[in-house]
Amino acid sequence: MALTNLKLLICLLILSDATLAQAKCFRTVSEIKANNVRTRWRETTADDGKPMTISITDGAQGLLYSAKKAGVLWLTGNVSVCLSERATEITLSNTQATSNVPMLARLALPSTQSAQIVNDWIKLQGAGWAGTFIGQ
Repeated sequence: MALTNLKLLICLLILSDATLAQAKCFRTVSEIKANNVRTRWRETTADDGKPMTISITDGAQGLLYSAKKAGVLWLTGNVSVCLSERATEITLSNTQATSNVPMLARLALPSTQSAQIVNDWIKLQGAGWAGTFIGQ
């Protein structure tokens, strides 16, 4: 009986350690800012002189993002920002492109993109496109 209880205790400790190592995802803009993560990002690699700006806002069902280029809305979707022991990660998901996005770009646009935030920099890439953004 004592050996069974010891095994159970060891299993519980292993499971609780795995749970503690899981990422903490923020639910509001206030939580993001309280953890020194930016909610506005400006593209530094735009080769057309019109850098894209990504903004994170609170939505009724969670965090949302919008991306504008030259002040015109290009993309919208959901966003999650999660903090783990090793890194902070941002994930743009359920991405919807507006008619302002060129047709070929709309067709190739991935619905989900993730990147680590390192020193207030994000590098997003996918479907033949890559962009580096700095937090503002």
